[in-house]
Amino acid sequence: MDSTGTSQVELSRLTGLPPSKISRYVSGKLEPSEPTLKLLLSSLGLQVGFDVSLVPMERTKRRSWLLHRQISRKLGMSGIDDSGWERMQRNLDRMRSNVQGRVHERNLDRWQHIIDSRSVRDLQRVLVDTSTDGIEMREVSPMTGFLTEDERLGVLAGIQR
Repeated sequence: MDSTGTSQVELSRLTGLPPSKISRYVSGKLEPSEPTLKLLLSSLGLQVGFDVSLVPMERTKRRSWLLHRQISRKLGMSGIDDSGWERMQRNLDRMRSNVQGRVHERNLDRWQHIIDSRSVRDLQRVLVDTSTDGIEMREVSPMTGFLTEDERLGVLAGIQR
């Protein structure tokens, strides 16, 4: 958390985990399960392994991850209402008519499952996942319009530094 400048509150917002759990993980009073540890580390741009390290990503994939990470942070603060889920569905429906290839079609089906279940936790996992799977999911992301133009430009300006 120190290396990324992420607070416990922000980590809670990024992952959807309660702040009290984050506090207990940080203090060592509670051990996260392996999937939870992966979620925590992915939201910090880290991966589970023998060593904890920044995930190497080419520029466009890192840009997408940072934009989706900002969406996850925003959802952690404000949640997602019915109109947000409806926006995701409209975006997904629009993409279905233009996407080709088994991998993309499979990932659209996975997005559909997240929308149908309205699972904010599953949504946040995909938004911050640094694995190849997460990267491929974000290639057909229905999250267009979830950041304001100023928020989007702020993320992009941070990449330029």
